[in-house]
Amino acid sequence: MSQSISTSKASAEEIGLDLRIETPENVILTYQLAGPAIRLGAYMIDFGIRAVVIVIISIFLLCTGMVMPGASGGLYALVWFFMEWGYFIVAEGFFRGKTIGKHALGLRVIDDRGHPLTFWGATLRNLLRAVDVLPLYGPGFISMVLTQRLQRMGDLVAGTVVISERRVVLPREPIILEKIEPLPRQELGSYVPERGTLSLIEDFLTRRHILSHERGHAMAAPLASVLAKRLRFQGDPDLPLKFPMAFLARLYVTFLKRDDEEDEDQIDWKPKRKRQRKSGRPRQRQTVSDW
Repeated sequence: MSQSISTSKASAEEIGLDLRIETPENVILTYQLAGPAIRLGAYMIDFGIRAVVIVIISIFLLCTGMVMPGASGGLYALVWFFMEWGYFIVAEGFFRGKTIGKHALGLRVIDDRGHPLTFWGATLRNLLRAVDVLPLYGPGFISMVLTQRLQRMGDLVAGTVVISERRVVLPREPIILEKIEPLPRQELGSYVPERGTLSLIEDFLTRRHILSHERGHAMAAPLASVLAKRLRFQGDPDLPLKFPMAFLARLYVTFLKRDDEEDEDQIDWKPKRKRQRKSGRPRQRQTVSDW
């Protein structure tokens, strides 16, 4: 029974779409391979775009051929060659492994070691497209089915894979301001952090729960050290050094409340315009004395 369970798990891993690549720095990168169906959809989008461009240029060359007989045939062959071969090479080589169809469906071509696609890799994999497409993309489909990384022949020769990009939205946890004690004003200098700095601290604190305690302090330490120097912080010197996350949280609460108080003061003391009395005289233009 246990042997059958282990066999099913192994087969599930073999047919899975997850690609794990270990870098020389012992960092494991995980990608999701793109299957034949979604790659066919991206190809059909690119095929439609190329067909529309070829039709438009053909109509233009047809009209031009009436004026210059014999010239339109050579230009049409040149355009067809570029759209058939150059489109994929230029798009994938200069736009980080993406064509318009791949971009629309969230696909990208990368090196099988996890590196970005090079122009030479894009050229090599697309020059061998002629082998993959004849007949009816049969060799390319068979190659994808038989290889573990779903690679067609062009991918095998160029050392590339097609992945599906997944946009990950990091969860946020609200900052409980009532439980954080602000820094005493007498321990701070005259420097006031910018709104952008406070927004950066807020983004970091709302994602603190996805980091370990040690990793969170390590990431917060450089910013906490810089802000402590600019603020001329005169409190506990160990706070920004040993507990940088706590220092940033207290700093955020301190200046967040300060900004709120300043906004309230501006609203309360905003000067009001005097209303002019209604009369038959024409309305005069307001000046500084009217405030």
